[in-house]
Amino acid sequence: MKLAWEDVAKREHIHLYAGDIYPRPVDMSHLVGLSLTREDAQHIKHDVRKPIPLPDNSVDSYQAEDVFEHVPYNDLPAVFAEIYRVLKPGGLFRLSVPDYRCDVLIARSEKDADGNFVFDPGGGGTRENPGHVWFPIFESVSKLFVHSEFDFAFLHHYCEDGSFELYDIDYSLGYIMRTPDHDKRVQNPRRPMSIVVDARKQEQEC
Repeated sequence: MKLAWEDVAKREHIHLYAGDIYPRPVDMSHLVGLSLTREDAQHIKHDVRKPIPLPDNSVDSYQAEDVFEHVPYNDLPAVFAEIYRVLKPGGLFRLSVPDYRCDVLIARSEKDADGNFVFDPGGGGTRENPGHVWFPIFESVSKLFVHSEFDFAFLHHYCEDGSFELYDIDYSLGYIMRTPDHDKRVQNPRRPMSIVVDARKQEQEC
């Protein structure tokens, strides 16, 4: 059985997930995966840069976990606007992307002579055709949200001076693998590995 957008539109509650859904230690059966390659009972073949064929104000939540760093940065404002369109008022957009101020990611990535990131082998692809096409830090992610209509809060991220913010995450709203709660690489000492943002569509005024 292949899931179709017509089937999704009939659901009382719609929870979209950018990318492929992989096994996690929580139930993820309620999610609809937006995959570039998979078409099955839980995935629809869909490029996240394309319009979502659902009505305005119809989606309860949209999660993007380690996906948007694979999307060209200049394409993301339109992606954010489309997510905002389909979310119900008060609906949640949970974003997590790798934080390139994390020591683990800095150590494994290649830089140019000026110290700029040029390739992260952990992100897949090759130097000529890399998986990660930009390298998120707080300022670049913040700019995307500031220029959107979302109300948003950063839960995990590093600051420019090397300090960080590490607020509790309600994983019942969307499980995230690469945080110190679940990834041993950043548990001792406890520190961020991902930039995590919870953003909500503004409630409609009466």
